[in-house]
Amino acid sequence: MTPPRMTALIVGSGDFKRIGEEFLGHFIRECGLKPEHKVLEIGAGYGRMAVGLTPYIAGGSYDGIEIIDKAVAWCRDEIATRFPCFRFHHADLRNPYSNPDGSSNASNYHLPFADEIFDFVFLTSVFSHMPPSEIDAYLAEISRVSKPGARSFITYYLLDDYAMEQIRLRRASQPFYHKFEGFLSTSRSTPENTIAIPEGAIRQFYARHEMEIDEPIRYGAWPGRERYMTYQDVVIAHKRSCDMSS
Repeated sequence: MTPPRMTALIVGSGDFKRIGEEFLGHFIRECGLKPEHKVLEIGAGYGRMAVGLTPYIAGGSYDGIEIIDKAVAWCRDEIATRFPCFRFHHADLRNPYSNPDGSSNASNYHLPFADEIFDFVFLTSVFSHMPPSEIDAYLAEISRVSKPGARSFITYYLLDDYAMEQIRLRRASQPFYHKFEGFLSTSRSTPENTIAIPEGAIRQFYARHEMEIDEPIRYGAWPGRERYMTYQDVVIAHKRSCDMSS
C-alpha cells in the first residue's frame, strides 16, 4: 500500500508509512481517537494517513474525500479492497494548484454525508492551499457532519506576531512574501501554491461554525519555533453541544 514515488501528492520529507503512523499517534493522544470511531479525512491524497489508520480502526469506519481522481482510484484498489470499512470519494473541485481542471467551485461544495455522523474529522496540508473564503465554507460543512463533541485536527500556516516577524526577517522556511486580500502566499502567479492565514481570521471561522478550539493551538516548526508538534500549525477543536460550556 505504498503509491508510486512520482506522484505529486506525496509532499515533504520522510517515509510515507512512517508519517501516517506518526499522525495516528497525534490523533490518539491529542484527539482521543478510538478504534470504533467514524472518521472523515478531507484531502485523502494517495492514502498516506489512511494507510496509517488501517491497523487501528476496528468497529468504526473511514471515509476519505479527494479531488484527484487518480488518487481516489489508487486508494480504492489498494486500500479499500483490503479494508472494506475504508471508503474513498471523488470530489471534482477546482484548485489552481492541485486540480486546475476541476468542474466545481470549492466554496459551494457540500460533503456527501448526513448531518452529525462523524466522531473525528481531520485535514493535513489542505487548508494550506485554499483561500479564506473556501476555508470558511469547508469549516461550515465540517461542523455540519460532526457529532456534538466530535473533534477535528486541521493543519494550517497561521500568521501571528512571531510568524510575521520571522517572515519579515526572511527566517521562516516558507517564503510568504506575496500579499493578497486576507492571506499571504509563496507564489504571486498561483496563490494556492502555499497559503498562510491570520490566526485571528481562523478563530472567527471556528466560532462562527460552533467549533471550539482546544487551547492551546499547537504551533508548528515552519517559522523557526524550537518547540512544536509537527511542521505546520495544528488547530484541534470540538463541535459544541448543549451540555458543553462555550
